[in-house]
Amino acid sequence: MKSRKIRKILSTAATYTALLFWFICIAIVLYVTLINSFKTQAESSVSFIAFPEQFRLDNYIEVFQRNGFLTALCNTAFFTIISVIIVTVFVPAVSYAVNQTIELKFSKFSLYYITAAMFVPFQIVALPLAMFMKALGLGNRLSIIIIFITYPLIQGVFLCNGYLKTIPKELAESAYVEGAANWQTFFKVIYPVMKPMTATIVITNFLWMWNEFLISLMILGADKNTQTLPLFIYSFKGQYSVEYNLLFAAIVLSSIPLTVMYVFLQKYIVTGLAGGAIKG
Repeated sequence: MKSRKIRKILSTAATYTALLFWFICIAIVLYVTLINSFKTQAESSVSFIAFPEQFRLDNYIEVFQRNGFLTALCNTAFFTIISVIIVTVFVPAVSYAVNQTIELKFSKFSLYYITAAMFVPFQIVALPLAMFMKALGLGNRLSIIIIFITYPLIQGVFLCNGYLKTIPKELAESAYVEGAANWQTFFKVIYPVMKPMTATIVITNFLWMWNEFLISLMILGADKNTQTLPLFIYSFKGQYSVEYNLLFAAIVLSSIPLTVMYVFLQKYIVTGLAGGAIKG
């Protein structure tokens, strides 16, 4: 009994120590980013940690007025919003179709096949994927949107399938008894119940799409008419120097939409992830 209590205390202490370490790491990153966004280039070159002599908004104004920022912002918003809207309906619909026909061998194989792709790092498939999309000749914008729509299927179907198992089958059965078709049952009965999971899919994929750099670099390249915010931020790194003050200011500006979205949807995230993990 005593040894069990000691193990519990040690386990709790280890957990809180790990959380404290994680919090300190995040706090340091936030501190460095915010502090350096108010410095001059000379001050940021001397020290990342020291406070600026004077807090200035000049960096934010310069980033906002720099050629390419508004274009990159609009491109990122366009790619992300269009893709998220489609993913929000597409992923739950695919998950529902797989869940309803899970007894069939093909559906089971599809679920296992999609889930297995979670273990393949995106960096491994990014180059072949970019080459494949270029070979199709669909255009840079459409290629990015197609990738943004299809890749979230991997994690989304896995989470949604687990969440669907927590929804009583009687809900769908009662709709069928009333004469509802499959699509009516999904959109009018099942889809509204999946709101927490849908919100989780929205915010996780919004974060990924908004910050995605690798595939955008491979497909969009240096074209300023189609570049996204991560590519615009990368432009502050020159061959021999880095404009750290402007780079950090651009990072802060690009993070504002993500912060706003998280504030409004955070209450659904834990519920959605917990529900997706059950019986997943």
